[in-house]
Amino acid sequence: MKLLGLEFFKCRRRKVVLVCATVLGTELAWFGAYLTRQDASDLVQGWMLLFYNLAMIDAIILPISVATLASRNCELEHKGATLKLLETMAPPGRLYLAKLSWGALVLAVLLTVRSVLFLAMGVAAEFDGAVPLGRSVMSTLLSWAVSMMIYALQQGLSLRFANQAAALVCGIFGSFIGIMSMLFPPALVRCVPWGYYGLMALARMEWDPDTRFTQFFWQWPQPLDLVLLALWAALFFIVGRTLFVRKEV
Repeated sequence: MKLLGLEFFKCRRRKVVLVCATVLGTELAWFGAYLTRQDASDLVQGWMLLFYNLAMIDAIILPISVATLASRNCELEHKGATLKLLETMAPPGRLYLAKLSWGALVLAVLLTVRSVLFLAMGVAAEFDGAVPLGRSVMSTLLSWAVSMMIYALQQGLSLRFANQAAALVCGIFGSFIGIMSMLFPPALVRCVPWGYYGLMALARMEWDPDTRFTQFFWQWPQPLDLVLLALWAALFFIVGRTLFVRKEV
């Protein structure tokens, strides 16, 4: 707990709140602009439309956002003899876990607030039917799990390379491939870590080329995809932690 508290203390001037506010503002503005272009018939499936677009927005925005948060948290460790000083008070494995826990808490708060705001937007838009609170909680948990998998990758890169451009370029690439992967077949998406935002989406879409009608429907993630998500996360955690523990300071 002391190490986790130290992580929050170190990040108090790293503008993390501003980064999170920017993420929220961008996602809300994106979906708000999308809603203004829909007519009454499009909004009949409003809640499914919201969850589908939420997954798409996450695939575009969260990879670079997660990379930025990881970079803000790890950048200080490369300045001066910070790592050497820290490793005199705790083993590197515990330091790595404390940083990962910091990311988990920040992302949990960010995604929870994001989900509440999106539900409020749906209520304000008067979507048909009851507010899907259960699906919202599940969607938030799945988005958090995917984000933590990506965060494990980004933290490993941010701690490995002093130049944070390497980690941020990876995040930018992830944002690009994340949205592109929503057009890939599921078998290929499973090989792309950033594609799990779309793969874990609770709302799916079918488009009929003959009638030009878009149909949304609910679908729970496949057990195989949940297992693969856990394996990706474990791989990034183990590799990142191993490289950090063996890093010369």
